Amino acid sequence: MNSPPQVNFTVFSDGAVKTGLTNTNVRFAIAKLVPGTNGDPDQWLSYVYRTESTATAPNNVGPGGTPALASAKQATTDPNSAAQLVYNADGYYTYTFSTDIKDPTKTNGVVFEPDRTHRIAIQLSYRNAAGETVLVNPYIDFTIDANGNSVLVTDATKTRKMTDVSSCNNCHEKLALHGGGRVDTQYCVMCHNPGTTDANSGNVLTMSTMAHKIHSGKLLKAKLDAGKGGEDYAIWGFGAAKVDFAEVGFPQDLRNCTKCHSASNPNTPQGDNWKTKPSKEACLTCHANKLGSDWEASHKVFARDPTVTPGATGTEEALSLTNAQCVACHKVGSNISPERVHWNQNEENAAKYKMNIESAVYDSTARKVTVKYYLSDPTNSNAAYNLVTSDCASTTVPTCGNTTKFGNLRFYLAYQNLVGQSTTVTEFTASTNGTNAASGYAYKGANDGSNHYTLDIVLPADTATAVAAGTARVVSIGQVKEAKLQAKWATDPRPEAIPASLVNVVAQNAWTEVALGGTLSPRRVIVSNEKCNACHAALGTTSGSNTLSEAFHGGARNTVEACVVCHDVNRMSSTVMTDGQALNESYQFKRMIHGIHGNSKRTYPFTHGNPVQGSFDKAGNLALGGIFLANYTIRNFAPVVLPAGTAVAAGSTFETIESLINSAAATAGYTGAPQVIENYAAEVAWPGVGINCNACHVDNSYKVDNGPLGSVVAKPAGVTDPTGWRVISPKAATCTACHNSPTAIAHVTSFGNASFANRTQAQSMLVQETCADCHSSGGFKGVDIVHGQN
Repeated sequence: MNSPPQVNFTVFSDGAVKTGLTNTNVRFAIAKLVPGTNGDPDQWLSYVYRTESTATAPNNVGPGGTPALASAKQATTDPNSAAQLVYNADGYYTYTFSTDIKDPTKTNGVVFEPDRTHRIAIQLSYRNAAGETVLVNPYIDFTIDANGNSVLVTDATKTRKMTDVSSCNNCHEKLALHGGGRVDTQYCVMCHNPGTTDANSGNVLTMSTMAHKIHSGKLLKAKLDAGKGGEDYAIWGFGAAKVDFAEVGFPQDLRNCTKCHSASNPNTPQGDNWKTKPSKEACLTCHANKLGSDWEASHKVFARDPTVTPGATGTEEALSLTNAQCVACHKVGSNISPERVHWNQNEENAAKYKMNIESAVYDSTARKVTVKYYLSDPTNSNAAYNLVTSDCASTTVPTCGNTTKFGNLRFYLAYQNLVGQSTTVTEFTASTNGTNAASGYAYKGANDGSNHYTLDIVLPADTATAVAAGTARVVSIGQVKEAKLQAKWATDPRPEAIPASLVNVVAQNAWTEVALGGTLSPRRVIVSNEKCNACHAALGTTSGSNTLSEAFHGGARNTVEACVVCHDVNRMSSTVMTDGQALNESYQFKRMIHGIHGNSKRTYPFTHGNPVQGSFDKAGNLALGGIFLANYTIRNFAPVVLPAGTAVAAGSTFETIESLINSAAATAGYTGAPQVIENYAAEVAWPGVGINCNACHVDNSYKVDNGPLGSVVAKPAGVTDPTGWRVISPKAATCTACHNSPTAIAHVTSFGNASFANRTQAQSMLVQETCADCHSSGGFKGVDIVHGQN
């Protein structure tokens, strides 16, 4: 470290030292760790800076068209030239920094302190023997001895590692930013620290602030729109391009801090700092804090109170409170410590409720499946609960409504009943073919005296268009209704909150399968709950806006084994496709999930609630106009709100169509919640770098779509037999859920022998798609190859 610093390093690839690297393969960053004082957090501080100017185009942009700052300092990597990187015959490289870090005039005033922990990190890129680009960010934490040599930091308390990139990669697959070369959070903090500001927006780009605000962008925008002190968080990036995070929602509850931060991970020894060292930089990110926010209103009281803020005059603003005051109030052991107030009842208490199916037996004579089961408490030696609780209307003849503790828990029976459907490959079709009655509430079972229950689920009688056959699935659904408990409470057990209300708590639901005839043929396993929950934590229980009200099915459906029961091939939505065709959208599980998550590949958006036939772009704009495909009605409201054929003008958007509907509904006397069109192209973006199909699929199940039936998208008037409904054939239904351009649809129907609403289900069952001729795994256009899978 006889400045400028020199770094010796070697690179091993394919079992040997990698030679031939040049300065174009590497970029170096260097920073020191400044310990926090007076409640402030420890912070990395870079020695190398650049100045961003907004004086000239194209960078003279910002909020409302005007840059927030004329210029701003930004931490960056060391400027390098070819001469700075030298390969040594002994098999290692030496890099010499161009920045003299001992000269404050060269470091934006940052003073060299050899006794502080330092970090050097490398952005390294090269090609291996297979021709693959390798992107890694090795780093080293060290101090400097009296001779200027590095001494490795081995004491975990002497560094700062809050987040491990493996946590990021649970959703993002491989975090890759700034052109793909920044792939480790320990590298990110080298620049994203208090020394970096975006001149366009004026936002300080400290990692804790920026990352939290990005992931709470949707919530912050919702607070802004509601006049509750939120913001439209945006950063102007490369090429002066605005990146707006108002549509970014954390795909699970924002209180789940341990998703990213935990000291139980040996790679993040400071991972529990969120519990013990609250700071404005981290906390006033998810928590809206501008004028009008709940936080601002409640905390300016403390800022103006001389007993809390010595010398206060009564005019101070909430943001004048210091981090030291934050730590003093939110201290460990208090009722408002971060760990206590971030308690997430609907997920945390899920540990207490596990449904257990002991057996399921089919009696063909009585046409019933007899299920034996119990709900246990895994936190209490799996003790079985009595499902008839004191809040039920009657306990002698049990009547437990949906606001009682266990009144929402029920069993569904799924099976196939489509006439002509083969039983070789199990595909449930009964749920949307007139047999939703094949279910039963758990509390209605017969209690054997030990809180183990027996319930008979009766199959409806067969009809000319519905004949039960094959393998059936018994699946539990529903959530537990608990009294809402006080979050701001220092000890357990927590008391009930006042005023009293109920919280949906996740139940660990269960499932099993039983043969209604022939040999048991379990439904194929395609995806897993564990893979869904790597991003979603508890599937279906919350949303990106962190509100249970926006969770699907109120959190009652939290397993993929349950999803396919209702979202079968016949699940045609009233939602209309957005590509101009007079077709409804299929909400078969596979097509719906691909449509929601795959909008980046779609030409036309996947939506929930669009009633208009017309060609929309992904922003929801209707360029050429359209019509209401069918009479628009609202559930539990009798009048037709808008008749089929109602014209919608060119230039309309989903928002203007919403206004049209809600205005007409109000005129008709409707007083319920406004009707909303959900545009998933605007709301959901696949967070991975590429298309890693195995992020969701198990055992490479994406390679072969074994679905035997098409997805229904049209029901001709008067046709009640599902085999006469028009479908997208099985493989095409999967592929066109993401690839829905006219070219793609023409491709699958011409080359793939697929149907796209031009065949009925009965016809589709007789026609074999030929997609595998080209797209089978290992083929020249194999599905694994075209999706970038190795």
